[in-house]
Amino acid sequence: MHDIVHDFAQFLTKNECHALDGTGRNSSSERPRHLTILEEGTEEEMFSSPVVDFGRLRSFLTFQRVVVPQNLFCSLKCARTLTLHYCRLAEIPAEIGRLIHLRHLNLSANRFITLPEAICDLYYLETLDISDCYELSCLPQRIEGLVHLRHLFNSCTYQLRQIPQGLGKLMSLCSLTRFIARSNSDDLAILKDLNQLESLRVEIEGEVDFGSAELEKKVNMREMSLFFSFGVHFIETPSYIESMEPPPKLERLVLGGYPGVQLPSWLVTKSHANNLTRLIISGPSNISSLPALWKLSSLRELEFVRVGKLEYLGKEFFGVTKALHENMAFRNLRKLHFEDCDNWTRWEDTSEDDEEVAVSIMPSLEKLKIRGCDKLETLPHRILGRISSLKKLNIWGCSKLRDRYSDKTGDDWKQISHIPQVHI
Repeated sequence: MHDIVHDFAQFLTKNECHALDGTGRNSSSERPRHLTILEEGTEEEMFSSPVVDFGRLRSFLTFQRVVVPQNLFCSLKCARTLTLHYCRLAEIPAEIGRLIHLRHLNLSANRFITLPEAICDLYYLETLDISDCYELSCLPQRIEGLVHLRHLFNSCTYQLRQIPQGLGKLMSLCSLTRFIARSNSDDLAILKDLNQLESLRVEIEGEVDFGSAELEKKVNMREMSLFFSFGVHFIETPSYIESMEPPPKLERLVLGGYPGVQLPSWLVTKSHANNLTRLIISGPSNISSLPALWKLSSLRELEFVRVGKLEYLGKEFFGVTKALHENMAFRNLRKLHFEDCDNWTRWEDTSEDDEEVAVSIMPSLEKLKIRGCDKLETLPHRILGRISSLKKLNIWGCSKLRDRYSDKTGDDWKQISHIPQVHI
């Protein structure tokens, strides 16, 4: 933030906000309602300021290694927002349940193992952030008491292995950043009635019943990530995945560690295909062939990361087939990204015979990024030459491509010289 903007913001909030640095100074209000701690300091330095009445604070925020006093949770009687990020909290006291006015609670990046059941007494709580709490092993069993909870941010809680059944009663929940679905369990049934969900990340351990989650009824769902950790890879698309009914208005989809060699057919055939704007396929994965992704007319970003079994990418990827005579492939795609596709050796180009097939390929593509694909030998020159919208080509960690195109001296530099920005 520019200093002038910062000073102006302080002027506007001088009667409301107070900031403490390591010396206890840097005040901008004599009777603040919002307190921010900016730097690490001792408990005495931070909480002995005579101008701060903790009992009237509406928000208390710290993002540093601040030592939190034992009586803090008893003092913040009127707080609506409490942020204690990375404060090395080994325990959350039961007194937190007294902060009945809390709407937003951020306890991220701390080291506590459990949350007190009293946290479920925060009836008006809307946001709970416990992400990066690596040692957290369980959620409160009475979690259904958080009836107004809209956002549960719990990513990177690696010791958390089970979601309590009461979560299924939080009808207002919009964001859930880590959900575990175990094989031979009814875990996914917890999601059945959560039809306000907009963003969901599921870690799938083995074969599960997607039907029990009734994803097709999640009409508000815009973003979904599915990460598979079964460890066994299938020759065909697993039936439990192929039969899944995805949310109808899905816009962003991530498939991580996908266990089949082919992506599910519903990816391009279901109703959500007309809304999908971002698709990420990440590994480790045994995917060796791709469906007709070019049919995703709304797609703006497409990424392939660690798709290790992909060796050959045919021109069918662009929708160039003998059966097509008039079509447009990836009509709205802006970004195309390949990364760490270790066995990818060939990217097929079009031929003179294909010129008779009137296919407009990626007419809106602006950025092509290829990283860590060391075996890839050449780019599809004819196809890239037809994409007039392409503005940026980034190639990193691809020795064969670097030797062929880099520093304007490679044998095929002229094939990509029409692209305004080339970084190799």
